[in-house]
Amino acid sequence: MYSVCVSRAAKYTTTIVVAHLLVNIAHGLAHRELGVGLSPPDSIFVIVVILIAPLLAMTLLWTAKKRLGLILLSLSMFGSFLFGLYHHFLVTSPDHVHSQPTSPWGIAFIFTAYGLLITEAIGTYVGIHFLWVARGPSSKAAKT
Repeated sequence: MYSVCVSRAAKYTTTIVVAHLLVNIAHGLAHRELGVGLSPPDSIFVIVVILIAPLLAMTLLWTAKKRLGLILLSLSMFGSFLFGLYHHFLVTSPDHVHSQPTSPWGIAFIFTAYGLLITEAIGTYVGIHFLWVARGPSSKAAKT
């Protein structure tokens, strides 16, 4: 049962991380074309937490370090979700969805900002869900 759960976790994780990466690439292109830059600390966060960490988590899910992969997936996707929510939807700045022009790149920016939010929410859920499932019935029974 555990190996079936882990196999499913690796497959779901791979799917969501690849989808997240593709949306990130499109969003990055929109950023570039619209001239919406990031500060150096924001750029580091994007590279490390939003781009590299989910890919590393996905890789770990296919190795013996599955639990570490699920933890990294959950934390990186949740951190990405909060970052995107803050920058694209809460704070008025050139990075806000309402600051974008009604051009093709502006529309791409808006759609990909929503796409990132959705994939990051799903990624967070997948990580937490499979961490919970991997605990097994003995852990749940011990709590009751």
